[in-house]
Amino acid sequence: MAQVRDGFQSRLGFVLAAAGAAVGLGNIWGFPTQAANHGGGAFLLVYFIVIFLLALPALYTELYLGHKAQANPVKALGDAWQNTNRKVGAAAGYIGLAGAVVMLSFYSIVAGWMLSYAIEPITTFLGFTGASEFLHSDSVLRNFVFTPLMLILTASIILKGVKSGIETWSRRLMPLLLVLLVGLIAYIATLDGASEGFAAYLIPDFSQILDPNLIIAAMGQAFFSLSLGVGCMMIYGS
Repeated sequence: MAQVRDGFQSRLGFVLAAAGAAVGLGNIWGFPTQAANHGGGAFLLVYFIVIFLLALPALYTELYLGHKAQANPVKALGDAWQNTNRKVGAAAGYIGLAGAVVMLSFYSIVAGWMLSYAIEPITTFLGFTGASEFLHSDSVLRNFVFTPLMLILTASIILKGVKSGIETWSRRLMPLLLVLLVGLIAYIATLDGASEGFAAYLIPDFSQILDPNLIIAAMGQAFFSLSLGVGCMMIYGS
């Protein structure tokens, strides 16, 4: 009897969950830094070229491999090498998973910071000065408290499965993220120097487009933006 696997119940749920995997620190935090350091609009132009020529085909390939194998990246890549050497594909899958584990160790710490900073205004409003200072501090103790807390929250969602966990919370949190981003952009537009910043970001300096450092940075950002190379999209595809 075939095992019934939990899966997404709608196309929208899948899109929101996949977008949640891609739209994270790499885009909200890393992308502005890369753009500012590599010519603003010039970086943006090269980034979009790389997205359409390289990153999107790689994204569709990962989704297809995962969907075809209906399994984890190790088995999916092993199946892709079935006519030659399955061990090579499996090894590539293990390397990708190792990269994902390293990324998770970084993401869990930063997510803990975000949770701490989100709670801090509430404690300040309530007059809990000591708690507010602790939440706002950059202490090892605070990291030891909030990093495991974020891992527990994440695990509690994942353990509920795809439909009741990942898809449900993606439907709740992704629209909220969009509202926060729109609000952030509106706020930034009111700051001094905003017009110069938007001009630097949107108007490309064509003299910098062929800069090797810019091209490499754009390629790295494009693949990081879509969570490619670590098997994440193969899992969603499966």
